[in-house]
Amino acid sequence: MKRYLISLLMLLPSLLLAAVRLPVVHHELSVVATPANGHLQVEDRLTLPQPKRELHFLLHEGLIPELHSPGGKLVPGERVAAAVPARRWTVRLSTPTRRLRLSWSGTIRHPPQRERLHATPGTISPEGIQLSGSTLWFPWIDGHLLTFRMNLSLPEGWHGISQGRPGKEEESWEENHPQDDLYLVAAPFTRYRKPLGEVTAMAWLRQPDADLADRYLEATARYLRLYSRLIGPYPYAKFALVENFWSSGYGMPSFTLLGSRIIRLPFILRSSFPHEILHNWWGNSVYVDWAGGNWSEGLTAYLADHLLQEQQGKGAQYRRDTLLKYANWVKQDNDIPLVRFRARHGEASQAAGYGRMLMLTHMLRRLLGDTTFIEGLRRFYRDNRFAIAGFDDLRAAFEAVSGRDLGTFFRQWTRRTGAPALRLSSVRVERQEKSYRVSGLLEQVQPEAPFALEVPLYLQLEGTEFPRVFQVKLTGREAPFQLVTERRPLRLRADARFDLFRRLDPGEIPPSLGGLFSARPLLVVLPSRAPQERRGAYRKLAEVWRSRYPGLEIVEDSALQGLPDKGAVWILGKENRFTDKVLRQLPRLEARLEGDHLLIGDRPHPLAGGSLVLAAGRSPALGLLLLANPTQAPSLARRLPHYGKYGYLLFDAQGRNRLKGQWTVGGGALEVALAKGPLPPLHLPPRPPLVDADTAEKPGG
Repeated sequence: MKRYLISLLMLLPSLLLAAVRLPVVHHELSVVATPANGHLQVEDRLTLPQPKRELHFLLHEGLIPELHSPGGKLVPGERVAAAVPARRWTVRLSTPTRRLRLSWSGTIRHPPQRERLHATPGTISPEGIQLSGSTLWFPWIDGHLLTFRMNLSLPEGWHGISQGRPGKEEESWEENHPQDDLYLVAAPFTRYRKPLGEVTAMAWLRQPDADLADRYLEATARYLRLYSRLIGPYPYAKFALVENFWSSGYGMPSFTLLGSRIIRLPFILRSSFPHEILHNWWGNSVYVDWAGGNWSEGLTAYLADHLLQEQQGKGAQYRRDTLLKYANWVKQDNDIPLVRFRARHGEASQAAGYGRMLMLTHMLRRLLGDTTFIEGLRRFYRDNRFAIAGFDDLRAAFEAVSGRDLGTFFRQWTRRTGAPALRLSSVRVERQEKSYRVSGLLEQVQPEAPFALEVPLYLQLEGTEFPRVFQVKLTGREAPFQLVTERRPLRLRADARFDLFRRLDPGEIPPSLGGLFSARPLLVVLPSRAPQERRGAYRKLAEVWRSRYPGLEIVEDSALQGLPDKGAVWILGKENRFTDKVLRQLPRLEARLEGDHLLIGDRPHPLAGGSLVLAAGRSPALGLLLLANPTQAPSLARRLPHYGKYGYLLFDAQGRNRLKGQWTVGGGALEVALAKGPLPPLHLPPRPPLVDADTAEKPGG
């Protein structure tokens, strides 16, 4: 994700403007950092956009500033509650001037809080340096962007990186395009580079690893080529992978800061890494108008995470999983419209913010067609580079290339909470002389007011490989439809590809870990008959979950007469007296446990001393965890919430995931069988991705 400075920006209402090109302050910085004691010393020559007699700025309270401009006075102001302790300062000058010289020094050390989503607002430590606008390590001037040139003095063997291009000196950086932040990351890095024409790919690693660096340099080249062709020229002189000393996934202008363990996970090159590269177009060069909501994260997820899945033929599955997160986590009391979404601070805000914007982007693409959609992306980027942009600017770009009024579309999906819930009803088939007529009602059954939708209906026909697709406009609570076909109809399904942002029908929602963790009340049942070591491990695991999910209740099975009939219940341990209750749910999911094998369909999966995790049941939602090795409990406690979309998991004796999957479900109230007896599977025709994996020259149809 792009590292947003929410806590700071919320204090600066003058920055929260509609899309404008803000005035720019230039900084000439000389920075001396001493990691051993967290000390920072900086001299800054500022050039203002116009002469001023008075200037206000914020600075970390641990830093003491001095003014070196003649005829000037530096006046301390009130303390400010930002991400760090801060103070507002005022410079008063006898005559207006554009040039100031400031210096400041002090200590910055906010150790990473590993249990928090945003680990630290900034720190200078022997493990490494990370400074950004949220650290207030430089004068933050309200209502301005910045450019800079920065010279660094660091301990021997240390190297520092910032956005932009390296200067002529060994340790210097500069950026002449307006920026909304200023970063400094440093450590004893080993540096790798690969020229890519006018851009340089870099990998900064904390230990030498040429093979790992090469994988990232090659991936950088591939993704920069893809997105430059899709959207427009890459806006910076470099892109660098930078290894962090704790688990993080931050995207800064022209580099990303990823944790040591994360960069060694093989799937990161196909998921988080392209996401962070793409942020250099969305969020790190076209900046977000915070007053109007964060469009960047969902747009980036759509063109990175979703696109890569779509290229593998898994776009519909990815969208279904997006809607599943919304169904699991977003309720009426925690939903927010996109115009109020700033950044994720938990599962619900991520589902409402990332997910809604991702689906808005997909629906816009389906509305306009791929060619016009790509033209709109390019127009939005071209018109708003290095400026602050909001939803109105996004809408303007797509209206300009399509010639359509998109006001209703954007108002509906950015200003409203909730989501449509669809249902097919009163569906019947009438045999006519030479054809069949399928009629019925398409309904919206959510408690909120109706949405304006165009819903695809998929009609499966006898003797055909793929269904016919009909579009039904639905603007009120219901819309009657009549579909005429010459072939015998077998099945009707609404929105089979999950092209619409909507609440999944209960019949479309498979039992999953996310459904368990999101349900309330949440109960964890411990096995009273388990050996002491194993019982203690299960209790520690449950305590970790309780720290993440307040209100979670922990009891032993011996204290219960039976299980509750609502919420969610985790059953821990094979010795648990309620374990068989979960296992009895498996046959309806086409699975069963036989000896030391889990059978899913007809395929056996050996347990082989591994840990098994299952989600089953609906009222209550039931989860089962059979722990093979008690020492794995802390790791699984932290990891399992990240497997939210899955219904079954198997980990080996070393804690490595060997099996993961989702239970198969149907279409619920959005699917109607129109013929008796077993029906063939519903196969959907292939749909080309927005762009192929290696080129963006030719959009899909």
